[in-house]
Amino acid sequence: MSDEQGRDLSALAGVASAVGALAPPVTIATSLMLYFGWARTAEQARFMGVDVSLFGYSTQDYVLRSIRTLYIPLLVVAAAVLCWLAVHHRVLKVLETRRRGLRVAGRALFATGLAALAAVVVVATVQRAFLPLVVPLVLAVGTVVAAYGAWLTRVTGDAKAPAPPWHNALRKLMVGSMITLALFWELSLYAGVTGRGYADELAATVHTLPRATAYSGESLGIEAPNVVEERLDTGRHRTTGLRLLVRSGGRVFLLHDRWNPVNGRVVVLPDNETVRWQFSR
Repeated sequence: MSDEQGRDLSALAGVASAVGALAPPVTIATSLMLYFGWARTAEQARFMGVDVSLFGYSTQDYVLRSIRTLYIPLLVVAAAVLCWLAVHHRVLKVLETRRRGLRVAGRALFATGLAALAAVVVVATVQRAFLPLVVPLVLAVGTVVAAYGAWLTRVTGDAKAPAPPWHNALRKLMVGSMITLALFWELSLYAGVTGRGYADELAATVHTLPRATAYSGESLGIEAPNVVEERLDTGRHRTTGLRLLVRSGGRVFLLHDRWNPVNGRVVVLPDNETVRWQFSR
């Protein structure tokens, strides 16, 4: 094999390694965004008085709907992971020269993580309404800190008989499961808050949605505040007082003027040729 072929193979191996390293984080981020988009949209729909399944959103729709509110938390998590990797790299460098000090630090981290977990469980049990968004976040961070402290204590301790493979595998599974469940719990709570926030924001800005005027051969029979239907001289019906919310899943979703989450109504009409639409500002 020539030197040039060797360099090409090394470059391809580097690209494959980079792609392999990026694939798991991208997959996890996409899954979180999909779940968050669905949870946020479901909470917003519930607050509006409809079920999210009516909208017929696709996977792409849910991911796109999560980007606006989720990219900042994801960036914060990515920055925190990068900082941890930098600290861990430094720990590995001084592992042999400062073994005793790192052992003390590991024990302190382990105790701190366990204390945080115990404290948040007690607070959540006694005062359930106390900062619900903080509880799963502390559970995730406390688990990470305790697990890292336990690892640091093990690698800096005296040589002992190695644990059986199933023990290490079970420990990793439990730690990973707890962190994952806590993060999904956090996302669920955060999605609920943002979903209700979007519903409130929609009520305040419904007047900025496009005006929708429907022309149909038959009466649409819409019974909603501020919606007016009149019969034209041509025999067709014109319905006004509607605002376009979204067009999805073969349906047109509309709100009426001065809609609000308390007593407002969401109008759902089939998206076909029986109704001709006119939109304006």
